[in-house]
Parts: sequence; structure tokens; C-alpha cells
Amino acid sequence: MFARASEYITQQLENENVISSDKRELYRYGFQNGMILTLNFVTSILIGVIFGKALDSIFLLAAYMPLRSYAGGHHSSSSEKCYIVSSFIMIIWMCLLKFQILSASCCVIILILGLAVCIVLAPVEDKNRPLDEDEVHIYRKRSFAVLLIEICVWLVFVLLIHKFEQVIPIVIFTEAIMLILGKIKNIR
Repeated sequence: MFARASEYITQQLENENVISSDKRELYRYGFQNGMILTLNFVTSILIGVIFGKALDSIFLLAAYMPLRSYAGGHHSSSSEKCYIVSSFIMIIWMCLLKFQILSASCCVIILILGLAVCIVLAPVEDKNRPLDEDEVHIYRKRSFAVLLIEICVWLVFVLLIHKFEQVIPIVIFTEAIMLILGKIKNIR
């Protein structure tokens, strides 16, 4: 679906001489990924609305996206599978938050476990996007920076705001799982 739409948009821009034919594939890829990201974002917000947790879904995405971008981890083999997995993860997150499944002590435990895994493993590359030595170093530093910021935000939530205390632990623990799954996939 998105492949055809991105191909059509790219073709129209090429026909109008807005883009050159040598950049065609880059634009097509960008349009396709942009559409997929938009669908994932809108679906995630809709899931949040359905669960009565729209603001929580926004905070979850705001915390997860930068960490995922730099730390990496498991990637699905197709955009359709990615969409399904992303939607499933958001539903799990919403259930955890809506039904208050995690106690405060459980949140601290999963936060510590998630941090430990992220610190040890990040970044985990994907076969479609291997990292050279310099990129590993840069992405590792950025992953640590995001983790540090998220811990500071979490402390503000816990100590001052008394809302959204579960968001950061859930995000960091989820990323830890994705890193472990990515490492396993890479070993195979």
C-alpha cells in the first residue's frame, strides 16, 4: 500500500522536475517510511484514546522514539510486521497503565533491569543498517544521553509531579527487551 503511494508521489515529483532521477530512490524510501511512521504514530495515539490514556501514549512515544532511534534493537522483517508489533506494544503499555498493574517497587526493579541491559548492549545494529566503529561509539553516547535525560524526567515525575511515574520504566524495559531480541537475531 505505502510502496505504491510513495512510488506515485515520487513519480509525480520527478515528472514535475522537482526531484532528479538520481535521487528518486531516496525520495521514494523517505516517503514510504514517512507514511509508515505517521500511521504508527496515529495508531498509537488512537490506542491511547481508546484506553482513555491519550496523554500517556504521547509521553510513551516521546520517551521511546529517541531511545529506540539511538539504541536500536530488534527490527521486523517488513513494515506490516513492524506496524503490528508496534501496535501490540502500545496495547500492552496501555493495559499496564490503565489497570495499574505495576507497583512502585516493580517500576523501580524494571527500570534498573532495563537500564543495566541498555547500558551493556546499546547500540544493537540491524543487518539492514550495520554500524561502523565510529557510529557504534556515537550511538552509544547518544543512547546514554537519552537514558540520563529520561532518568532525570522520571525523577521529576516521581518526586514533584506524581503522575506518569510508570512511563519511563516501561519504556526503558521495553527497549531492553528489543535490544536482547536484536542481539539474538544478529547471532542467528
